[in-house]
Amino acid sequence: MPVRAAEDATVNLMCGDEPAAQPIPDGRQIQVDLSPAPSMTLGEITGRIWREPPDRDPAWMLNFQGLRWMPPLALRAAQDAQYRSLTALIRQAVDFHLTNPDPGNNSAGWDEGTALRRLQTENCLYALTHSAALVQGMVADVAVLTGKRYAGPPRLPVHNHGLMANIHMINAGRVLNRPDWISFAANRIVSEAALAFSPAGVTFEQSSYYQNVNVALWNTAGAMLTQLRGYATEGRQIQAMSRKADRVWGYLTEPDGKIVQVGDSDLVEGQPGRPKDPKVLRDDDTGWVIGRSSWTDPDAAFYTVRYGPERRAHGQDDRAGGVTWSALGTRVLVGLGRYGYDTTDPLCMYRRDPSSQNVAAPPDPKIKKGSVSTIETDFGKTRHNLAVTDDVYGATHRRQIMVDQLHAGLAVTDGFGDVPVWSQNWHLDPAWKLVTGKVGDANLTFRHPSGRHLIVSTSGRISGIWIGDKTMPYGWVFPAAGQKTPAYQLSVESRDGAPVATSFRVT
Repeated sequence: MPVRAAEDATVNLMCGDEPAAQPIPDGRQIQVDLSPAPSMTLGEITGRIWREPPDRDPAWMLNFQGLRWMPPLALRAAQDAQYRSLTALIRQAVDFHLTNPDPGNNSAGWDEGTALRRLQTENCLYALTHSAALVQGMVADVAVLTGKRYAGPPRLPVHNHGLMANIHMINAGRVLNRPDWISFAANRIVSEAALAFSPAGVTFEQSSYYQNVNVALWNTAGAMLTQLRGYATEGRQIQAMSRKADRVWGYLTEPDGKIVQVGDSDLVEGQPGRPKDPKVLRDDDTGWVIGRSSWTDPDAAFYTVRYGPERRAHGQDDRAGGVTWSALGTRVLVGLGRYGYDTTDPLCMYRRDPSSQNVAAPPDPKIKKGSVSTIETDFGKTRHNLAVTDDVYGATHRRQIMVDQLHAGLAVTDGFGDVPVWSQNWHLDPAWKLVTGKVGDANLTFRHPSGRHLIVSTSGRISGIWIGDKTMPYGWVFPAAGQKTPAYQLSVESRDGAPVATSFRVT
């Protein structure tokens, strides 16, 4: 199979990866590290293995069946002029299609998310080698992304997967000289751009982390369009839209410099906001209030409140007034983030339960389809008062929130009307350690490594205190996918269904 290196600029555009750190054996068996699954030998991954992978974690399968482990190996082989290794990689990529053809549904790595990643890898391999053997597989993957499995309109709302598919289709059209693919994907990008962010620049994917993911992707798409004949104006408009949405990344950055974890989010670095911007962002289209007492003071107060339409994309069940809060520059109430997407793993599925959010809910709540929560706000100079009304859990609920920026306090009152039993759920940053109080009390005290104290007081009853519980599982936060850190989780039970007022004070 003849192979040859392509121009560096095209390779960098198509691959977007770093070469493997270690040299690749040339002309000998290549063992591929696919942890946590056992390593596999290149060329010996059969159709049965493609269809029945040894690890069923969705993220792992996305990487494996999407061939995303190949580009670093291919780049290193090309760097070292190891053409036999490149040929072995191409043969294995081609073998995926020969031994595991498209069944016409989402099984065996033929869902849109895996197909778009596989096309990305095939673009890289083709840019490196110009191997005609790759073309048939690329055509098959493009067929998935132009058919009913596409992650976008008209079947689904605009989503980052659809945009990635269009970006990789344009790249595939470039390397294979398929102008029809380029125009098809470019037209979809143009038609979907207006639906990606709210007028305020907030993503509809209900996740702080995916705000930045979408900003980066749409900026890339806009830049690509500016290089296409007939699309330059639309490309510049999309880049301007991305710049506006990038401003929201500053709103989502806490005083400690990292982002707030809301929805499926990792704890990553944020970016400074613009001091001239308002200190509060309210966006009814996406259901966010984000507030702070200062853009520059490291001891500033910061909070978020979630409301609005039902869960979508990377959102979690937090729209019944889910709150996060920091005071004196110190995180207090936090979102859990995401552990993963394996539906057989209790830690992954926990994020779908209201008890994983800073919300109030009845036991075994049934999420009401189509329910929408609304908010009222009064942003004073040092006090912000917010009230969320909803029936998310099948009963009328009202949450009143008071953020006292001057005295480092937060007060939350919940009421469920005629519901006899319900509880508030609270999740503390993992730095806090319990000093005094126990289940059954109305007051708890926690200490922070900085020396600060947190006093929690409630008109209800502390009905649960957990940290690092592996059985339920309660008392965890997830700083990144696959990582867990013990952190206090509290449950406050209503007394005979009466409203519950719980306050938090940092000193």
